[in-house]
Amino acid sequence: PPVFVSLVPARLIAASPRVKEVLEQVKSLMEQHSSTLIMNIWGAGAKSSAEELKGAVAMLVDEYFESGEVKEAVQCVQDLEAPHFLHEVVKRVVYRAVEKGEAAMRMALQLIKALLAIGALEHMQLTKGMQRSVVGLADLSLDVPDAPERLRTLADWLAFENLVSPAFEQAVLLKAKERAQPTSARVTSCATILVEEFLVSASSQDAVASLRELGGPDDARPELVMKMLQLSMDKSEEERAMILELLTALVVRGEVQPAEVEAALETLLRQVPELVLDVPRLCDYLAHAIAHFLEDRTVPEALLASVPALAGEKGATIVAQVGKMTSLPLPVTTMKAKVKGIIAEYFVSGDLPEALERLGEVEGRCGQEVVKRTLVEAMEKKNRDREMASVLLSGMTKLYGSEQFFEGFIRVLRGIDDIALDTPNAAQLLARFIARATIDDVLPPV
Repeated sequence: PPVFVSLVPARLIAASPRVKEVLEQVKSLMEQHSSTLIMNIWGAGAKSSAEELKGAVAMLVDEYFESGEVKEAVQCVQDLEAPHFLHEVVKRVVYRAVEKGEAAMRMALQLIKALLAIGALEHMQLTKGMQRSVVGLADLSLDVPDAPERLRTLADWLAFENLVSPAFEQAVLLKAKERAQPTSARVTSCATILVEEFLVSASSQDAVASLRELGGPDDARPELVMKMLQLSMDKSEEERAMILELLTALVVRGEVQPAEVEAALETLLRQVPELVLDVPRLCDYLAHAIAHFLEDRTVPEALLASVPALAGEKGATIVAQVGKMTSLPLPVTTMKAKVKGIIAEYFVSGDLPEALERLGEVEGRCGQEVVKRTLVEAMEKKNRDREMASVLLSGMTKLYGSEQFFEGFIRVLRGIDDIALDTPNAAQLLARFIARATIDDVLPPV
């Protein structure tokens, strides 16, 4: 097999079946196809990118709830010619229906039944769409307080029509209940124990052991982080700093994901107008927390841009305080922004020499980020853009060494499960990129 395949860490392969799928496809492509065929692997253009499909889905769903024309909506869904993407249709229909109320929910049920009846929608896509609706329930509940109850009702209707199994209905009901009660007694108790024990022991290893022993629900991690941050507001400055370090340690040890810290901060920011009445120094506390997580790269700098919208009139104050505490923008953020802009412009202009010249001017060890960004952007585009990406990768050999190419491809491989949420055929696409890169000597062939 290609050297790249043999060098992929075993733990990475064990962690995700999709990673194993990518590597098996690479080996198959290299064994069964000639170099010429692999060079032309992006020969046929894809019809739509993931971004275009999402836009089309949003439009057809909005039109359906305005017109009520089931046949027209069914035809629009069929015209997408993207059966792998219909979970997005289900999710969008459910969201809109839950927002609008009972009449729209009955319209949603009618459309789902019609799509299933003609085979345009598979039960697997229906299940996936409903699951994604549940995942987003916490955010939806901010605008529609009774969203959990509405979703439970819709799940009940689907089960009554035998469109989902009773077991799945119960799973949706349970998840909806959990999402509707993010600050449960169990989460509060877990957060309190972790904080108080750490303030005494200062041992992150003990904290991890306690978290596992307490058995805090994995999908309640954002609520757990939020509660720990709230508890820190009643502590001294030194203790608040310790709690922030504890949260960073939990991220480093893999018990909490960076996205869960970001979600917790966003939830607290939304509550600023109410909380500031009881916690006068709330803006100062939140600014310190955001600055801390920016500095250790737990959350992206992009979070700052959303602070004014999330925190209301206090948002500008928080952003200003964060700016005083940190040297913004952070160097790594500046580098990533430059790379993203150069890659985006290349896909528009197609000017390879200019792209390579501008990439060569980016300071720092940025090769792995350039490779990762090129691959991720290309996966959501059409085949002609993927061909441009392969050509750009080949041109980059003048700028970066093999180690940075390897690291870039590995970073994409590590994130393949997340990428596949929006690009279901991501494994196949990445396998093709790896095969093409091997033929182009971007990755070592032997």
